[in-house]
Amino acid sequence: MEDRSATHSLRARELVRFAESRWPPEVFRRFQCVWLSEVMGLAPQWIGDALGLHVSTVRRIRAAFLASGLGAIDGMGNRGGRRNHYLSFQEEAEFLRQNASGSLLELKAAFEARVGSPVHKTTIYRLLERHGEKVGIRRGRTTAVSRKGRKGGTR
Repeated sequence: MEDRSATHSLRARELVRFAESRWPPEVFRRFQCVWLSEVMGLAPQWIGDALGLHVSTVRRIRAAFLASGLGAIDGMGNRGGRRNHYLSFQEEAEFLRQNASGSLLELKAAFEARVGSPVHKTTIYRLLERHGEKVGIRRGRTTAVSRKGRKGGTR
């Protein structure tokens, strides 16, 4: 006679592999969250316990589903990423190619003209860092020096 717990464990692992082959785990978890809420009518506390999510996360996912439909399940969610930015990463790279020479003050002025609003100097430092540029100081004048074409170490 076959052991029921071994068969159950094998079937459970099959289901997990099947679900992971169809959807990324975070998308499937959001689907389960919405499905358990909408179809099964479970309380957020029970859904959170079953899926290993905090109650506020369950409520946030459900609210996003009610507001935007399936896009809340299949989308990226609302975590991570760079949501507040003046230019996209590609636009920043193009901007740096167009304004490759000059001081940081000139780069800051060109950036402000491009985005149409004043920016703090640290915005320029972070922009350069994001694109692998090194900021150097030469005799009282700050310039952006590329790391990309240099041989040897980066420091």
